[in-house]
Amino acid sequence: MDDLRQRRETDRQPPLARYDALTALPNRVLFHETLRKIIAQARYGQRMVSVLTLDIDHFQRVNDTLGRASGDELLRQFSLRLLQCLRVRDMIARLDGDEFGCILDTPEGSEDAGVVAGKLREALRRPFTLSGHRIVLTASIGISVYPVDSADADILIRKSDSAMHCSKTAGRDTYRFFAPGMNAHAMERAACENGLRQALDRGEFVLHYQPKMALSAERHMTGVEALIRWNRPGHGLVAPEEFIPILEQTGLIGEAGVWVIQAACRQIAEWKRLGAGEIPISINVSARQFTQGDPGHDVVQATHESGIDPRLIEFELQAERALRENGIDARLLELELTESSLMMHARRTIDAFARLKATGIRISIDDFGIGYSSLAYLKRLPVDVLKIDRSLIANVVTSRADAAIVTAIIGMAHSLDARVVAEGVESAEQLDFLRMRDCDEIQGYYLARPLSAGEISRAILAGDLSLVPAER
Repeated sequence: MDDLRQRRETDRQPPLARYDALTALPNRVLFHETLRKIIAQARYGQRMVSVLTLDIDHFQRVNDTLGRASGDELLRQFSLRLLQCLRVRDMIARLDGDEFGCILDTPEGSEDAGVVAGKLREALRRPFTLSGHRIVLTASIGISVYPVDSADADILIRKSDSAMHCSKTAGRDTYRFFAPGMNAHAMERAACENGLRQALDRGEFVLHYQPKMALSAERHMTGVEALIRWNRPGHGLVAPEEFIPILEQTGLIGEAGVWVIQAACRQIAEWKRLGAGEIPISINVSARQFTQGDPGHDVVQATHESGIDPRLIEFELQAERALRENGIDARLLELELTESSLMMHARRTIDAFARLKATGIRISIDDFGIGYSSLAYLKRLPVDVLKIDRSLIANVVTSRADAAIVTAIIGMAHSLDARVVAEGVESAEQLDFLRMRDCDEIQGYYLARPLSAGEISRAILAGDLSLVPAER
C-alpha cells in the first residue's frame, strides 16, 4: 500500500528535465512543447497567441558586484514577480540565464500583449532586496503573435527573440513587436558575433592611434591613445561602437583586452626600434576585464587568504607580462577606465590600480564630467590623468554651464597633481578656451585624426610631429 502511494506521488511530480532547477519554472524544452500545443488549440478556436521574450538589462553587473549567489537569488525573486503579473492560464518559463519567455492567450488581439508587457515593466521597477542592497531592474521585451507572424512555434520564438534584441538596441527598458526586417537584424548580429569569436585567431583586429597634443606648442605630441578597429572580411574597418558592446555581452572583451595590451606594447617597442622614440600609449580598459577571466590555480591560491579578487591580480599580471616581454618601461603604458565604470567597481579597483601604478603604469579616468564620481573615492584613486568628456568640450564656448564645469575640472585635477586631457577638440575657439584655462593636453580632429602605426612613425621621422614628455 505504501509502495502504491509512493508511486502515485512520484507520478504527480513534474519531470525534472522540463523544469529549471533554480527557479522551478518550466524550462525551454517545456516552453516549446507547451507553445506547440497552445497553437494547435488556438488554430481550432481561431484565437491569437502572443509570445514574449524578456531579458534582464545589465544583469551581469549584479553578478560582478554582488556575486553569483546574489545573482541566483535575484533570478528567483524576478521569477516570482513575473508570476504575480500573469494570469493562471498564461505561462512563464526560464529559457536561459537571465532570459525568460511568456505565452499569453490574447483573444482580443495583439494589443493585449502590449498591455501585459507594460505591466511587467512597471512591476519590475519596484526595487528588489538582495543582501541589504536595493536593486532596481529593467527588462527588454520582444513580442511575436500567432498567427500574424507565424503558425510555427519555433519561428514565433525566434521572432520574439529578434524583437527583444531590437528593444535592447532601442535603449532597453522597453518592448517591441516583431516587424519585417528584424530577422535580418538578428541574423546580422549573429553573424557579427560569430565573426568576433574568430577575429582574434584570424588576426583581424588592428590598432589605430590618436595623438594627444601638448598645448604648450604646436605639433608637439605627448603620446597616443590606442583605438581598436575590426578589419572584418567583406566589410572593411568596423568602428568600435559597433562591436565593443557585443564583445562585452558575449564575454569576449577579456580576450580582446589582453590582445590590445600586448599589441600596444609590441608597437611601443617597434616605434623605438624605428627611431621614432618612446611613444606612450593609453589603452581603454573595460570594467569587465576586472570582473571576469579564468585565473590560474596559483593566482587563486595566492590571493585566497588576502581577500583580493584573483581576477584583478590576473589583469595586473597580463599587463606586467606584456611590458616585460617587450622590454617596455612601464611609464609608457597608461590605462583608461571610464568614470561610470570606475565608480561602479571603485572598491574593487582602487587597490588594483594602486599596485599597477606602483609598477610605473599610469592611470587615467576617461569621459570625466558626465558620470557620478564620488570625490571621496577620487582622492583615494591613484589617478595620473583626467580626460574631460567630449560632450562638455562640444559646447564649452557657447554654454556658460559647460565652461564652468570644464574650468572646475581642470582646477580640481591640478590640485590633485593630475594632468588634464580634453577630448573631442574640433575648433580653434575650443583650443583657445582650453589654453587659457591651463589645460595640459588635447585630443581631437582639429589637430590630429586617428592614424595607423605607420603614419605615426612617418610623421615623427619626417618632422611633422615632435614627441615631448607629458608633464604636470
